[in-house]
Amino acid sequence: MPRTIDDLVAVLDLEQIEPDLFRGPAAQTRLQRTYGGQVLAQSIVAAYGTLPPGRVLHSLHAQFLEAGRADSPILYDVLPTRDGQHFSTRLVTARQGGRRIFTMGCSAQAPETGLDHQDPVPDVPGPDECPSMSEELVRRLGPSARTFGEWEELEVRYASGFEDAPPHHRASLAVWVRANGRLPDDPVLHQAVLAYLSDLTILSVSLIPHGLSYGPGMVAASLDHAMWFHRPVRADEWVLYDQISPSASGARGFALGRIFSTDGLAATTAQEGLIRVVAPRA
Repeated sequence: MPRTIDDLVAVLDLEQIEPDLFRGPAAQTRLQRTYGGQVLAQSIVAAYGTLPPGRVLHSLHAQFLEAGRADSPILYDVLPTRDGQHFSTRLVTARQGGRRIFTMGCSAQAPETGLDHQDPVPDVPGPDECPSMSEELVRRLGPSARTFGEWEELEVRYASGFEDAPPHHRASLAVWVRANGRLPDDPVLHQAVLAYLSDLTILSVSLIPHGLSYGPGMVAASLDHAMWFHRPVRADEWVLYDQISPSASGARGFALGRIFSTDGLAATTAQEGLIRVVAPRA
């Protein structure tokens, strides 16, 4: 994955090939397949490239069709399905090597005022009191996890989960997360980075009640991802990602998430993914 915030910004700098067609660059990574959050974020940037000025994305519903190759760029074909008086809708299809690997339907709105309420921020320790992702991985998986070397463009701290999950909801996890550096003052970029980070931990929540982690003996992949953007947010400032998994069945885990900024509830997420336990090779 990108090693620095500049690398992340470069990954989200799409090339417009022709109207409604964009190319997203590949990220340097040791992963064998493209990180789903990267495809989500690049799709958002592509959709914005076709929206009327002033429209703000408020929801997306995506499906991951095939694993993308991490060493190749991705083409994003945007279909402008509707531009109404207040709302615009877009359908984004991601292709790589002639294969459709991802689709996303999204909706944008011209800003309006109206009724306003939100959930309170959960009571958890602040980010300075919480272990980093690398510290948590080493604690749970051993010293070899220290050399994993991915997602350095994000700063992640674990506020709760694993052993301290509440008894009324064993499948829960809260993390503080932000871009690891200052981002340009572009609301589209901050929204894209928020989607980028939203895919990082959400599927793992469904493994917590079973004492499992990603690794040998586990096949895991995002199947679909939905996101609703409620309020503006800066992705380079701490946000609290509060996640639960209400159910796992049929080799699929389902999880919900709430992303809080200092201004309140910024976004809500939902994801279902493959969590298949396989027998280790002899």
